[in-house]
Amino acid sequence: MILVDDGSTDNSKKICEELQKKFPNNIDYKRINNAGPSAARNIGLRLVNESSDYIGFLDSDDKLSSGALHHIKDFFETTGRNVNIAVLPIYYFGSREGEHKLNYRFLKGNRVIDILNEYDAPQYFIGGSFFKKALLNKYGSTFDENLDFWEDALFMNKLILNESCYGVVANGKYFYRKRTEKNSLVDTSWLSQKRYTAFLKNSYFVLFKWSKQIYGEILPYVQYLTAYHIKLYLYPNNRDSAIEIMDTEDFNQFIIEFKNILCEIESKYIVEQDMNSYYKELLLKYKQEKYSFSSGIDKLANKNVTINDVKFRGIYLVLQGHFVNELYEMKKEDRIYLKYLHKKIYAKQILLDEKIEIWGNKVRDYKYAGFKLKLPIWILKFSIGLEGQNFNIILNEVNIFKSLGKKILRTKKAYFGKAK
Repeated sequence: MILVDDGSTDNSKKICEELQKKFPNNIDYKRINNAGPSAARNIGLRLVNESSDYIGFLDSDDKLSSGALHHIKDFFETTGRNVNIAVLPIYYFGSREGEHKLNYRFLKGNRVIDILNEYDAPQYFIGGSFFKKALLNKYGSTFDENLDFWEDALFMNKLILNESCYGVVANGKYFYRKRTEKNSLVDTSWLSQKRYTAFLKNSYFVLFKWSKQIYGEILPYVQYLTAYHIKLYLYPNNRDSAIEIMDTEDFNQFIIEFKNILCEIESKYIVEQDMNSYYKELLLKYKQEKYSFSSGIDKLANKNVTINDVKFRGIYLVLQGHFVNELYEMKKEDRIYLKYLHKKIYAKQILLDEKIEIWGNKVRDYKYAGFKLKLPIWILKFSIGLEGQNFNIILNEVNIFKSLGKKILRTKKAYFGKAK
């Protein structure tokens, strides 16, 4: 185990020295002075023993599951193909729990991913990644110490592109700590100007160049990987940071480079991403193309209307709410309706003053999303639907008896719980 202490200011130095003293044959400790993650990892690579067969990376805040190293070694030794790279699924702990979205790659168990046939399996992280030492020696692989961000993704993907495959080891886990303080290098990177125009040139364009050099084209794998990652710029905190830290000239240059990146990506790899549809619309707009939601209209069936207000008006129940979601922007001619027995009641449309803007582009206008419905009080079971041009979808199925039953059950549990 090689511990590289990059200028820690807590008790790490003392802990590392005590561990090295206790296990002198197993631990090599090196302290440097805030040289950055690339320099620290390169020092670690230089300290690897000549007799080592495999090299793996574990970042300072993170953990490996019990037996993870055994599973990695077993995978390398037993896999039928000559695979030189293996990675673990990522699970969060700390201020966030759950697993990473890209863990779908591990659902089929331990296997080899051929990026030429399975383009939608990008790998970014150096944490939880393992390599045969001979592979790193073959390509003289090191981390680019001139980069402040994404140096690990470039390190990984230069090797993956050369190998055209990598292994996934499902029976181990890499635990990634999310800090409550949000002061990790990943979190704070969005507050640096280098994270924008310079990053686009030094990351995505570099991958494009490598892919062209090796394969004569920008592989679908690289296009999908870039589309998957570039959407991070559109997330609320990140897009706001871009406007706050750049002046008009710098921001305009960033948008030019952003569009240049998108022009190298086929639209299908943007449309296939698991992200809000208005992000897809904006990315395609930057490519001077239009996003058609018609093929995904059925996804609206999984969305519910929101009821904000319920009032009794004589023999009627008046429901007021909206249908605001990330998938669809309601048109003036669209109608929310209530259906019970064989009757359909169309809602009165209420105009809203809600919209979402990204970098001066209005990507969602919820003007026509509000509604008001009158329901006879004796109706206990009904549906709420959305009707538009060429589609009609049920959004909510409501059963008053079931709703009341759940409410009564919760009340009983609360009462008897206190009684105990």
